[in-house]
Amino acid sequence: MNELNLQNRYDQVALAGGAMGALQLLNPNLPPAKRWQGVFEAHLATAINVLHRPIKDVFLLDHLDCGAYKYLHPDPDIQAKYRKADLCQMVPLHQNELKNFACEVKKFIASEHKKAEDEFDKAHSACDSKELDKEGKQCWDYVSKLAWEKVEAWQNIRVSYFVMDLLGKVKQLDVPNGQNATLPY
Repeated sequence: MNELNLQNRYDQVALAGGAMGALQLLNPNLPPAKRWQGVFEAHLATAINVLHRPIKDVFLLDHLDCGAYKYLHPDPDIQAKYRKADLCQMVPLHQNELKNFACEVKKFIASEHKKAEDEFDKAHSACDSKELDKEGKQCWDYVSKLAWEKVEAWQNIRVSYFVMDLLGKVKQLDVPNGQNATLPY
C-alpha cells in the first residue's frame, strides 16, 4: 500500500476465498446479508456512515495461492483444477469471480447512495412543509448538512480488482485489453 501512497490510509477486510468467498461460501442461495458478502457490505457501510471515512476507492484483491479455492470452492471440479494447475492459469477464474463481486459491490454502493439521497429528500420535504423559526432554521441547516455529506460520501466510489501472485506482484484485472496494469511492486 505504500507504493500507492496509502500507508495508514485504508481500511482492510480479509475474507477466506476473497471474491469467491464473499459470493459463494456459506450458501450462495442465501441473500447477501447471510453470506460473507454481508460482512463486507456492513464493514464498508460502517466505515462510511459511522466512522466517516472518506472512501473513494475500493480495491478487491485475490491472491493466487488461495486455500479456499483449493478446498472450499462449491464446484469440486474447480477445487481439483486449482490444486493441480499452474497458478498463473487460474487468473481467468479469479478475474471472473472478482468481476462478479465488483458488480455486487457497485450495486451496494449505488443502493447506499440512493438511500442517502432519499433520506436527504425526506428531511428536506419535512422542513419545507413548515415555517421555521430561527432555531428551526439552524437545526435544518445542520441536519441538511449531515444528510448531504452522507449523499456525497457515497458518490463516485471506484471499484477495482486485482490478483496477487506468490511473490507479491499485483496485477489489475479490470482494465481494457492491451493496457499494462501491473503495479510497480
